[in-house]
Amino acid sequence: MTLMGAALLPLAMLSYVQTLETEAVSDSRARAAILGDTLLAAGPQVDILMRAQGTAATLAATLPQLVGDSEACKRFVRRIATHSEGRYSFVGFIPPSGMITCTSADQPFDTSQSPWLAEMLANPQTRLTVNRRAPISGTSILNLSTPVYGPDQRLLGFASVSMTHSAIEAQGTGQPPGDEDQPLSMMTFDQEGEVLTSSGGMDGVAQFLPTSYRLADFVGQPGTSFLDVTPTGQRRAFAVVPLSKGNLYLLGSWPADRLDAGGFASDLPTVTFPLLMWAASLMVAWLAAESQVLRHVRSLRASITAFAGGDRKVKPLRNDHAALELREVGDAYERMTEAILQDEAQLENTIHQKEVLLREVHHRVKNNLQLIASILNMQLRTTRTAEARMAMKSVQERVVSLATIHRELYQTSGLTDIRADELLPRIVHHIMKIGAAPERPFDLDIRIDDIRLTPDQAVPLGLFLTEGMTNVLNHTWRGQKGPAKVHVGLLRQPDGTAELRIINSLMPRDPGDAAGLEALEPVSDGFGSKLLEAFSSQLDGKIDRGRQGDEYHLTVVFQPSPLQQAEQRQRASDPL
Repeated sequence: MTLMGAALLPLAMLSYVQTLETEAVSDSRARAAILGDTLLAAGPQVDILMRAQGTAATLAATLPQLVGDSEACKRFVRRIATHSEGRYSFVGFIPPSGMITCTSADQPFDTSQSPWLAEMLANPQTRLTVNRRAPISGTSILNLSTPVYGPDQRLLGFASVSMTHSAIEAQGTGQPPGDEDQPLSMMTFDQEGEVLTSSGGMDGVAQFLPTSYRLADFVGQPGTSFLDVTPTGQRRAFAVVPLSKGNLYLLGSWPADRLDAGGFASDLPTVTFPLLMWAASLMVAWLAAESQVLRHVRSLRASITAFAGGDRKVKPLRNDHAALELREVGDAYERMTEAILQDEAQLENTIHQKEVLLREVHHRVKNNLQLIASILNMQLRTTRTAEARMAMKSVQERVVSLATIHRELYQTSGLTDIRADELLPRIVHHIMKIGAAPERPFDLDIRIDDIRLTPDQAVPLGLFLTEGMTNVLNHTWRGQKGPAKVHVGLLRQPDGTAELRIINSLMPRDPGDAAGLEALEPVSDGFGSKLLEAFSSQLDGKIDRGRQGDEYHLTVVFQPSPLQQAEQRQRASDPL
């Protein structure tokens, strides 16, 4: 016990010294906290003062343009007073003559004999002033005035804003929880040390002030806090925070225990050091548990958590010096993760093989459709009648369109779902690449949301888009008017539906606007319209089309199928 006590005695002494240092840090933090709490508690009162400064600055910037127009000036200041929601008892412009005509009040006032005006004229600057009985409002007010200069830097007068102390006190305080028997008081004072506002009322402000300091002593100083007594004998903690250095300061009066919590090490009991020895023994026991058990459990927990979160880079567990039971658990976990990784790799390989197979199917379908289109093209060359050629040409274009759909399907990622923002832009660009020419340019705008589609919807939607883009190419013009505008969009609607919209420019109806343009609108047999209705029916959608001015709008609204349906069909067709 003697050797243990001698070994742990430096630890006890070190703890004592650290306690003193901690107490000093705690005192520093308490002083910083009381400064912050003071500023926070006075938030409502500071806010109304800051608003008044902003209003005075706005008046000083605007009034030079309104000084010559008395009625316009009145309307302006009255509008500001109305919008202040009762914060301001007076808003006006005071000329050097002292005759106030531009005022928010109902009648003019003469302040030519006021000492305040003489002082402002002698030293024009922004100033906060307390008037216990203001001549206009007849009550105690806080006035903020700032000089107004003309374009030639000549003094035109003063922009003045007054606030009643009752309105300021009505703002309350943002007082945090404290001792209800020693209420908090917040005050503001100016560079002369004169109290401007008080949360406890201006009549009883003296009972909350410190007796050993003058408020003017804090002017020009940074924020500080201290302990002192009030004239009523109460010991209080005071905090002084500069709001506008040199002009406006905030004084908070707090319960004394905010700064005077007493010293921890002032009178240590005799049981202190035995308790420290007991704590040291517990520390030794904890170190043993940490070395033999806890660190191995944490390592295993971290590995399990990371693996469950998706991290497949499993690091080997370093549990060679752990207990036998922990080593067995770690070995079982490593075998389990290895089996899971192997199963996941096989599953990914199977999915990849199926996706490659599906892409190959789309690729071969596309090749077969292109072969059919080539055969139709050969037959088209030998056809002599215009009607037959037009019919075969229409069939050929739709076969090529279907081939385009399958070509884009096998180039689009996804097995059970297809991203519309990948598929549709490729189809549009492919069709526009075929139909655009130097004498027929297009201004293309594509906006496709990230909407996932099942293959049962992707194919009819792609065919609908292809047929619509074919109509765009057939109904544009050739000439020097400029590029024809084409807009393609697939947008998700608030009700969960999706809307595919195709908008293209048409030949202007006005002959003057259509001068120099050659229409390319062929005779329609109605087959394209039937195809659009058929594709819309496959989507269970609602189709809408028609001319709107010099534009043609084609839209279809449908409900995207849940992706679970495609996944269920995929599992149903899976032989495994």
